[in-house]
Amino acid sequence: MGCHSVPSRVQCLVLLATAGTMPEWNDRRLSRGHRAIPLPTVAAMGRTPMISQLVKQLGIDVDVVLRPVESSILVEVEQRAYNVFHVQKARGSEFIPAQDDFVIPHGVRSVLGFGGILTGGSMFAIILFSSTPIPRQTADLFKTIAASVKVAVTPFSRGPIFASP
Repeated sequence: MGCHSVPSRVQCLVLLATAGTMPEWNDRRLSRGHRAIPLPTVAAMGRTPMISQLVKQLGIDVDVVLRPVESSILVEVEQRAYNVFHVQKARGSEFIPAQDDFVIPHGVRSVLGFGGILTGGSMFAIILFSSTPIPRQTADLFKTIAASVKVAVTPFSRGPIFASP
């Protein structure tokens, strides 16, 4: 949010892990501009087309991402089967930013994401930038993986993620 401080109740997308072909892509602390992305309002989220499209294609209501919801609504949201976020052709896509700095120089051909809502209302997503084209039928196979990832990360979804030094 530039030089402004972020209010403590603002939801953020937080980069928990990263891996890639470049050495700096293998340490989340080396990420420039993606370690935490504040999502204070629907309008702010709209200014991040990839995040907006990710949430939309996963079938998650933007309000669920931005604000805690009632537990009865959350149970319904948690139980839904989510779609995948898929951009078959990344180059030139309005949903994939940094075309000149990332997509073109690194040969990103397709983008695939999957995720869902954890108990407590936090959203999780895994996003893959692929140098190999990913067809839709392959992307659809990742729908079931989201449920397995949810089971794996749920024990870590309560309390602080990173311990203080």
